[in-house]
This record gives sequence, structure tokens and C-alpha cells, in this order.
Amino acid sequence: MENIIEFEHVSKTIDTKCILKDITFTLPKGKIVGLLGPNGAGKTTLLKIAAQITSDYKGCVKLNEDAMFLPDYPLIFPELTGNEYIRLLTDLFSITLTDDELNQLLLDFSLQNEVEKKISAMSLGNKKKLSLMGIVFKKPTLLLLDEFISGIDPINMKAIKDFLINYAKKGNTILISTHQLEVAQTFCNEIMVINNGEIITSNLEMKEALSQNLSLEEYFIKLITGENYE
Repeated sequence: MENIIEFEHVSKTIDTKCILKDITFTLPKGKIVGLLGPNGAGKTTLLKIAAQITSDYKGCVKLNEDAMFLPDYPLIFPELTGNEYIRLLTDLFSITLTDDELNQLLLDFSLQNEVEKKISAMSLGNKKKLSLMGIVFKKPTLLLLDEFISGIDPINMKAIKDFLINYAKKGNTILISTHQLEVAQTFCNEIMVINNGEIITSNLEMKEALSQNLSLEEYFIKLITGENYE
């Protein structure tokens, strides 16, 4: 299977602190991969390097397709309406969307009744959906989402999960960091676990992680701490 991105012996140091230590992994096309790890494990730094936002690192990153990064809080303009924000992005990226294409995206994200509002008046879930919809205008083949599903209610979560699942089915890849393991268990195909800047496991199929009759949360805790649930 063709890989969309490859990390080869990537390390990152800030001052004297080693953030990432000799990271090597690949991501295939068409997968949703959960990037799991405790706070401070290096997840955000890894995502920023993958997105080529951070360039000061050692090692090699081979990005074979275009990527878009989305941080944990939507960086959008609160005084604009949803429609104004959409027009801003399509002008900025020189993207032409037909009315049918835009209407379908609004339906996919359940935003058809929200885009007349100012962004400042939207819920956090709708702000996040709008920001995700904005970056997929460019149809990136690699989505890098940092704690994106935190703070989202179940209804908005379902719309986001359904969209990401369908997006991956088109041959795109999503790498999403999260602490919400019970949610990741329901829609990620694979997991990658990082701790203290080191990859503990990667390209692990979700069904394999759950094959020991453990939940993903239990498997993760066992992997990080060595705690035995048997």
C-alpha cells in the first residue's frame, strides 16, 4: 500500500529538552489513525512537523501528498458570519465551489442553518465543524488534526465522525491526536502511541489493539504503565 507520509529518524529538541526521539513511521493512504499519548508526549510537535509548520528538526520527512493542519481550537474570525468566512477562504485559496458542492458540504457538517450567524455566536462544535470544512475546500489528502474532537457534543461528534470516515474512504488519510479514547475506538482504523517523545507502537490495527478483550483505554494504560487488566 502506498504511503502518504514517512518519518525517518526524526528528532526535535527545544533548548536542552528532547521533544521527539528518533521517530520512524509511515502512514498509508485511506486510513484514520489515532495518535495517542499522555500530555507532553510530543503529539502536537509531531503533527506540526508532518504539516511542515515546524522545520527545525533532525531526520527526514517524506510527504508524498498535500497536507493541512488543524489545531485544537478553531482559528477563525469571530466577527464574520459563516458565509463570509467561506467566501474569504474560497477567495484566499482561489477555489471555485459550485452551489451543489457547497450545499453538500454544509449538509455533511449539518451547518446549513448556521452559516448566516456570526462565528462568535456559534457553539464550539459548530466552530470546529466550520474550520474543518474550510480546510477540506482544498481537498488535502492528509488531514492532521490536533485534539480536534475535544469539547464536542455527541450530535456534532457524529457529523464529524461520519465525514472523516467518508473522507478516508476516498483514499485520504487522517492523523488525529486525541485523549478521547472511547471515541477514537469507534472510528479510527489504526493507532499510533507516543510517550516521552518516543513511538511505542505504530500502524497497529484497531482490531488488534482490542483483541485482548480490553477497551482502547485499558489497552493504552497497559501499554504506557504496564498495568495488567487480566
